[in-house]
Amino acid sequence: MGVDPLSPIAPARVRTLLLPVGRITRARFLEQVERVEPQGVVRLGDVSADARPNRNMFSPLAFPTGLILYHHATAPPPGSQSSLFPFELFREPLMVLGIVDAHELGRHGRANGVASMPQRSKEEGDADWDGLQDALEDLRDQYPKALVHQLLLFDHLPGTSPDRVPKGIFPIPPPEQCQTTTMKTLMCDLTSLLLAEMTTFAKSLQGLPSIESPSTSDGSHLSNGYSAPSDAWTRSTTSGTTQSSRSGSPATIADKVHYRMSMPTPLPSAGSEMAGAGPGTRSRSPPSRPGTPPPTVGDHHGGYGDSPGKAPRPSAVTRSSAGGEIRDPSRDRIAVHGFGSGSLSERARNRGKSRVGVVIGALYLQAGRWPDAVRELVEGAAIAKANSDHLWHAKALENIMVGLVMSAWAGMDFQIPQICYPVADKAPDRSSDSHAPRSSAAPNRLISLQNLTALLPDLLNNILNLYARASNFSGESLPPLAFAESVVRFSKLLTAAHLAGGQLDEDGLQHLVLNASSQPLPRLGVPRTAVTPTRTEIASMLFRAFPGPSAAPSQSVTDRVLILAGMTAVLSRLGLHRKKAFVMRELISVLTPGLVQARKLGAAAMGVHPAAGLAALKASGGRGGALDLGVGDVEAGLDHVLGILGSVYGVVSVDGARRPTAEGTPDDAPAPSTVADDTDEVIIARINHDAARRSFGSPTMKLIILRQCINLCEALPDFHGVLRFTTELLRTAGSGVAPRVDSDEGSTNLAREEQVRLATNISRTVNAAAKLGVRQITAEYWDEFLARGVDVIDPPTWKMPIAHAKSELASVEALQEQKEKSPFIYNPFLKRPDAAVATKILVAGEYAELKITMQNPFEFEMEIERIRLESRGVAFDSIEHNTVIGAYRTKMLSMFGIPKTAGALTITGCIVKIRGCRERRFPIFTQPWSPAREVKMKRLGLAASEASISASSTTSGPRPSALDLTVIGTQPIVVVQSVGLPQSAVMLLEGEVHHFTITLQNVSRTTPVDLLLFAFQDSTTGPLQAAMKQKDLLPSELYELELLCLRREALRWRRTDATEPFIEPGASATFDMEILGKPGLTDGMVQLDYAHLGVPREEVTGSFYTRQLTIPITVTVNASVEMVRADLVATPDDDQRCLLLLDLRNSWPSSLTVTLQLCDVESPPESSSSDDAWTDASTFTETVQAGHTARMMIPLPRIFLPNAHAPIPILNRANQRQFIYGASKLSPEAERLSREAFWYGEAIRTHLRARWVEDSSSRRGEIQLRDLRLSARMVEAFKIPDVEIDMSIEGLADDDDDDDDDDDDDDEHAVRTVARSTTAVPTERFLSLTTRIRNRSSKPIYPMLRLQPSLRHQPHNVALDVSKRLLWNGVLQQALPLLAPGDVVEASLGICVLCRGEYEIGAQVEEVRVWQDDGPVEPKKTAVMDRPLGDEGVRRVWYARSHCLINAYDEHDRDESEGEGEGEDEGGREGEESSE
Repeated sequence: MGVDPLSPIAPARVRTLLLPVGRITRARFLEQVERVEPQGVVRLGDVSADARPNRNMFSPLAFPTGLILYHHATAPPPGSQSSLFPFELFREPLMVLGIVDAHELGRHGRANGVASMPQRSKEEGDADWDGLQDALEDLRDQYPKALVHQLLLFDHLPGTSPDRVPKGIFPIPPPEQCQTTTMKTLMCDLTSLLLAEMTTFAKSLQGLPSIESPSTSDGSHLSNGYSAPSDAWTRSTTSGTTQSSRSGSPATIADKVHYRMSMPTPLPSAGSEMAGAGPGTRSRSPPSRPGTPPPTVGDHHGGYGDSPGKAPRPSAVTRSSAGGEIRDPSRDRIAVHGFGSGSLSERARNRGKSRVGVVIGALYLQAGRWPDAVRELVEGAAIAKANSDHLWHAKALENIMVGLVMSAWAGMDFQIPQICYPVADKAPDRSSDSHAPRSSAAPNRLISLQNLTALLPDLLNNILNLYARASNFSGESLPPLAFAESVVRFSKLLTAAHLAGGQLDEDGLQHLVLNASSQPLPRLGVPRTAVTPTRTEIASMLFRAFPGPSAAPSQSVTDRVLILAGMTAVLSRLGLHRKKAFVMRELISVLTPGLVQARKLGAAAMGVHPAAGLAALKASGGRGGALDLGVGDVEAGLDHVLGILGSVYGVVSVDGARRPTAEGTPDDAPAPSTVADDTDEVIIARINHDAARRSFGSPTMKLIILRQCINLCEALPDFHGVLRFTTELLRTAGSGVAPRVDSDEGSTNLAREEQVRLATNISRTVNAAAKLGVRQITAEYWDEFLARGVDVIDPPTWKMPIAHAKSELASVEALQEQKEKSPFIYNPFLKRPDAAVATKILVAGEYAELKITMQNPFEFEMEIERIRLESRGVAFDSIEHNTVIGAYRTKMLSMFGIPKTAGALTITGCIVKIRGCRERRFPIFTQPWSPAREVKMKRLGLAASEASISASSTTSGPRPSALDLTVIGTQPIVVVQSVGLPQSAVMLLEGEVHHFTITLQNVSRTTPVDLLLFAFQDSTTGPLQAAMKQKDLLPSELYELELLCLRREALRWRRTDATEPFIEPGASATFDMEILGKPGLTDGMVQLDYAHLGVPREEVTGSFYTRQLTIPITVTVNASVEMVRADLVATPDDDQRCLLLLDLRNSWPSSLTVTLQLCDVESPPESSSSDDAWTDASTFTETVQAGHTARMMIPLPRIFLPNAHAPIPILNRANQRQFIYGASKLSPEAERLSREAFWYGEAIRTHLRARWVEDSSSRRGEIQLRDLRLSARMVEAFKIPDVEIDMSIEGLADDDDDDDDDDDDDDEHAVRTVARSTTAVPTERFLSLTTRIRNRSSKPIYPMLRLQPSLRHQPHNVALDVSKRLLWNGVLQQALPLLAPGDVVEASLGICVLCRGEYEIGAQVEEVRVWQDDGPVEPKKTAVMDRPLGDEGVRRVWYARSHCLINAYDEHDRDESEGEGEGEDEGGREGEESSE
C-alpha cells in the first residue's frame, strides 16, 4: 500500500522528493519511481556509519535495530505545510533525489532541457557529466532545506568507468542486470549520507537560542493552495556554514516550486557560478560539539533514561560553539526585567532550550533511534511544561507517543514516561524514576502495550487540549491545518485500538506504521459498546478537525480536502457511514468550486489541462500526481467513493445489483458482456435492489447529493462520472414500477425543466467525449421497464398459416367420398382460424411483423438509435429500427424479422441502443408491477437499508414475459389470377345452375402447391343452420332443412378427373365451378386451403399447416316457377290409381315451359337419381305465361310402403340426441300420421321431377318440389293398407233342384255385380258372402274377422235391427288361422235376404294376439325412435276400405233393381290401422 500522509506515525517518516531531471519521458520517470518506492524501510544495522568523527551524532551503530521509514513523494509540499518547518520536520523533504534517464544522455542541449549548452572542447561524455552536476547544483538551490541532494542515473551501462562518475550521482544498471540487493544498497548509502547531514543540521539547531512557533501567517498562500517557503529559516541555519555563496537564480523560489511533473526540473542559467562545495553534500554545517562521543548500542538497554556514558550537553549554545555562526545581533538581544530562575529572560531561555530539544528529538525519531528520541522529547516536554509553553509541550508529547508506538511496532520493550500521564494519580506506582535504569528484568512488552493503549485516549485529549490552550497566546497558536491533521492522526490511532478490541495488536501496528490492509476479526466475547475507546468518543474527537466556516479563509482548498478525506477514512473504518457521508458531502462542496476555479486560473500550473479531467489524464497512460495510487490505496477510484456516498443516502445506483468487482479490478475496466449483465435474473435482482433503495432515505436528500456529484464530475471534468450520476439521478427520481394503463404510477419526482436539462446533459457529455477521442463512453439507461409488451401483428388472412391435424386431412378425404351419403361430416377446413393461434405461427423465409410496446415515463423525448428483437431457438434475423418516443408516452413500434428455419422460436426481449446510453438488453414486462412496501418499521439507520436489500434478494419481483412462436417450413403463396364472373357477380333464377372458372397462380419461386382443398359458404347456410338449432322442430321439418344443405348446394367444384391438383412454382391452374340459384342466396364464398406437404398425404405425420384464400361472389336470385298448391284425390272408378294436382305460377317476366316427368313408381327410390331411370318416364309439358298460374294433373298409381311408420331419418348425427323418449310433443296417432305423410311424400318426390326452360333464351332450371306436403286425406288416397279386406257375394245353388239346369242359370243371373262393391241379389235366395284377407305387412298376424250387417241410409239404432230382414248361417265374428306375410285367407258366410231393400255389410280384422318375433332383436336406437308411436304390445285393427253393398229385390222387380244398383255409391270407410 502507499504511504498515508495522515498516518499517526507521520512524524517518524522521512520525506523524500523524487524529481525528473534532464530529458526523460513521463512513463520512464514513473517506471523508475516504481523501482524506488518499495525501498521505504531501511534497517539501521544495514547502514554504514560515517567515518568522520563530527558526523556521528545519529550514527546507526548506536541503535542497529532501528528503522528509518521513507515517504517517497513526486511533488513538493504545499506552502501551508512548508511553513510548519521545523516545528514539524516531516513537512519538508530532507532528501531530494533527481531521476535521470541514461538513455537520454549524449543528446544536444543541457540535461535539464531548459537552455542550450555551448560547445566545449571536452568529449561529449564529459559534457553530459558536467550537465548533470549543474542540474544537481540547481536542485540544491531550489530546495535549500533538504539535507541530501543526489542524482540517480537509471539504466546506466556497466561498461562506463566508475571513476568518471562524479560525486552526487548514483549509477543504477538496468533491471535485468540488477541484483536483488541493488536498490536496497542504494537506499542504505543514501541513508548514511542523510544521517551524517542530520548531525550537521542538529548541531546548527543547537546553536540557536530558540525556535519560533509556526503561525497562520507564515507563507504567502497562492490561489492553488501552495505557498512560497520563507528564506529566513534557511538563512539562519546555513549562513554560518556556507563558505562561499553562489549567485542567485534568475527565477524566484516561488517559480521553482510550481513546475509540471512531466517536464524537466527548471534550473538556473548556464552563467550561474558554481559553489565551492563538493558535489555530494554541501559543507554548510557547523562543526560538531566537542566532547560528544557517538552513542553505543549498550546505552539504550536500560530504557529511555540518560546513559551513563553520555557526556552532559552544554546548557546553552554560545556563538563560538556554533562554529562561528554569523547571526543577526538582534536575535541575541534579550530584554532583562529581572534576575533569577523565575525571570522572563530565564523563562525565554528555557523555552528556547525546550524547543530545540523537541526538534532534536524529532530528528532522532526520523533517524530511527526511537529511545534517544523519547529521552530528548521527555526532557524538552518537561521544560516546556514548566515554562507553560503549551504548543511545544503538546508537540513533544505527540512525538513521544509516536516513538512509543514505533518501539511497540518494532517488538521492543518500553516504558511510558511519567510526563505522558495528564494527572500524576493516573501514573502507575513505581518505586523509582521512570527514566532511571531498572535493575530488574526488562518490563513485559505486552503489559507496556496494554498500558499504552489504556493511556492513549487521555494522552491524546491532553495533547489536543494543550494545542487549544496555546491558541490563547498571541503568536503561539497552532495553524488550523496542523491542528486538524493532528486530530485526524490521533483518531486513526484510536480507531486501530478500537478495531482491535481495545488493545493494539500486531495487525493494528502494521496498519499504523506500514499502512498495511487489516481485516479485524470479530471479537464475540467483547461487546462493541464495551470497547474503549468507543466509536462515539473517537467521532467526537475527529470532528474537532472539521473545517468550519471560520477556517475557510485561512485554509486552502487542498488543505481542506486533505482533512475531509482523512476524516472520511476514519469514519469509514469505524463503520459510521452516515457521518462519513456527511463529511463526504462537505468534501464535494469544497472540492467542486476549487476545481472550477483551478480550471479557470491555474489548471495549467497544476499539470491538468482545463479541457481534460482525471479520467482523461489516467487514460493517457502511466501513473502520477493525483492519480498515482498504489495497489489498495482506494478500492475503485472517484466513482467508487461517490458511489459510497450515494449508497449511504439511499441513492439508486446503476450498478446496485451487479456483483462487486474483483480485488484490483478498476472501475473503468471494460464492462462485462451484455448477455452476462442483462440476463433476466440480473435485471430482476436489479429491480428489487432499486426498489429497496427507493424505500430508504429522504428523496430530497438523494437528489441533492446526486446534483453535487454531477457538479463535481463536471468540474473535473469526468465524463464517466457525469453520465453515471445523471443516470442515477433519473433512476432515483423515477418511480421504478411498471405502471398500469391510464395511471400516473410512473410519474417522476423531478420538474420537467430539470428532466430536460439532464437529458441534454447526457447528450452533450457524450458528444464532448467523442470530440476528445473517447468513443466508448455511454450512460446506463434509467428505466428497466422500457419494453412493456410484444406480440405478432395479424398477417393478412390470405397469408395466415392454419394448423391442422393429420386426422383432419383424413376426414376431408372421407367427406369427398361420402358426400352424398352423409353431407354433415365435419369439415375442419371450414372453421374460422383462431387468430390467437394463427398469429403465433411464422413461416420460414418470410417477413414477420411484430409490435413492441415501449414506455417513456419521463418528460423528455427519448431517441432510440437502433432496436432489434432478441430471440432464442431457430435463427431469427431482426431488422433494426430507429424511433423517437415522446415525452411521457407509450408507443407501439412495428418491427420485422425473418425466421430462417423451421422450429421453435421465442422472443425474449429487445436489444436497444438509446442515444447517449449503452446498447443493452431489455426484457419484456407485460404485467403491472409495484414493490410491496414494508408495513412495520423494524430497523433504523443504515440497518434498514441493508435489511431492505437483503429482503429484496428473496423477493420474486416482476416476471418477464416471452412470446412463444412456431416456425414452419417454407410455404407457397397463391393469388387469384382471374374469376370467370364479371366483377365476381352473377344474376340467376331459382333453380338455375351457372358455370364459371377460377384461375389461381402460385407466386412462390421455390415451393409448389401439392395440397389444394375447396370449401364453400353462402348466405343460405347461416339461416339454415340457425333453423336447425331450434329445439321444437319436427323430424320432418328438420329433415327438409338438412336436405337443403345436402342436395341444394349453392356452390360446387366440378371435378373433371380424380387426380389431385398440383401447381408448380410460378405456374397457374384453372378450376371449374358451378353456382345454383336458391331462394335467399345473396352472396357466396369459395374457400381455398392450400399447402406444401412435400410428401404424399398418407405419409403425413403430425400436424401440417395450410393457407386460406377466399373468393367472394355476389349473387342475385330472382323467382322463376314456384308451386302454389298441390293435392291428391282418389279416382272413383280406379281403386289402383289417384290423381296429383299441381298449381304452378310463373314469376319471371318471360314465358316458361314447364316439364314434369314421372318415372316407374314400382322402381326403388335409389334408381330415380340416375338419368337412365328418366328415359322412359311419363312426361307432361305446359307453357306458363308470365305472371300466370297453370294446373297440371298427373295420375299416380297407389303404392304400398311396407314400413310407412319408420322413423324419419336424421342426416346430421349431431341432431339425433334431441329425439329421445318423451321429447316429441305429438300424440302417437299424430306421430303415425306424420311419418306416413313423410314417407309417402318422399315416394312422390323421388319419382317425380319438374323443370323449366325459358323460351327466349337458353336458361333452364329445376322446380323445387320439396314444398309438397301430404295431408292425412291425401295419404289415404295414395297408399295401400297393410291388411287388405275384400268382400264379394255369390249365389248358392239349391240341392233339391240339382237336376234343373235352367233354374241354376237363372239363379246365377239373378246375383249380379252392379258396381264396385255393390251386388244386386233377389230376396229369399241363399247367398254366400266371401271375405278375402291379404297380409301385406312383414310380420304374421293372428286375425279375427268381424262382420257388421246393417240397413243403409238408416239411423244407427234402426240400421242395426236387421234380424227380421237378413238371415246368416254362422257367426259374424270368427277367428281365422295365422296369416303369414303375403298370404291370403278367405272366410265364407251364408246369408239370405228376406225382404227387399239396401243393406251394407262392414268388415274389420283385429289381431287376436301380438306376434312375438323370435328373430334378431331390433337395434336399441330404432326401438327408442319407435316409442312415440305407442304400438308396442298393442293389438291392431284393420277396416275394410269399402263396405259390401247389397240391393235386394223381388223377382218381379228384377229389372228395376238392376237399374237402381248401378247408381249406388260405394260407402264405407277406408281400412286403416288404429289402436284400441
